[in-house]
Parts: sequence; structure tokens; C-alpha cells
Amino acid sequence: MSEQRTLVLVKPDGVKAQHIGDIIARIEHKGYKIEALKMINATKEQLAKHYQDKVNAPFFPELVSYMQEGPIAGIIVAGTNVVPIIHKMAGATNPGEADWGTVRGDFGREWPDGNLRNVIHTSDSPSEADREIEIWFPEL
Repeated sequence: MSEQRTLVLVKPDGVKAQHIGDIIARIEHKGYKIEALKMINATKEQLAKHYQDKVNAPFFPELVSYMQEGPIAGIIVAGTNVVPIIHKMAGATNPGEADWGTVRGDFGREWPDGNLRNVIHTSDSPSEADREIEIWFPEL
């Protein structure tokens, strides 16, 4: 196991519902360190880089619209083996399938418009974490 950094994005629905503090508390209660924190208004360019594998998907315009509904809280978290642990903390991508006790299981839900609003993004590998941190925290 090694020291790692990972990216957490509290998405617009999580920010609007005032879950930034709840999510930070969960991270800190696990003993991980918050290295950076900022509010971000996502640009289409940032979203295209972040979701590079989804740019040509038919749902990409809705994804961009969702991620621009309001500000995002960007958080860099550091600690031993942090990437898989924080990714597990987020829960299943679909909030309706996420276990209770996970961020998405506790704070997420499905919406009548069918758009997937799932509160949080977490990096799924150390290499993705490095790539994503460069997109959202280019100053570091």
C-alpha cells in the first residue's frame, strides 16, 4: 500500500443539498487528509477532458448540462490506499442501487426526468486521479 492522492467532486446536486460538509466529515473521520478544496464552475472544456470517454455518447450534452447546473466542490484527498477506499465510499453509480452508508446511498436518489444526478465523483484509479487532478487543479 502506498500514499496516494485522489479527486473528489461534489457535484451540483450535492452542493445544492448542502452535503459538502457531510462528505468532508466522512473523509476526515477515516483519517484522510484534505490537501486542497475549492469551488468550481465547470467549463465545457474541463468536462470534455474529464469525461473524455463519454464525449461522443448521446447523453454527453445532458451530462454537461447537469455538471453546469451549479458550482462543484473540488477536493484533493491524500492518504494510504486512498483511491479505492474513497471510490468505495461513494457507492454504486446509480443512487438507487447504492448501499446505505455510502455517499450515494445516503444522499442520492433518482429523479423523474431520468437524468443521473449522483452527488459525487471519485477517481477510480491512481492514474485517473493524477489525470483528473490536473484538469480541476491545474495550479498545483
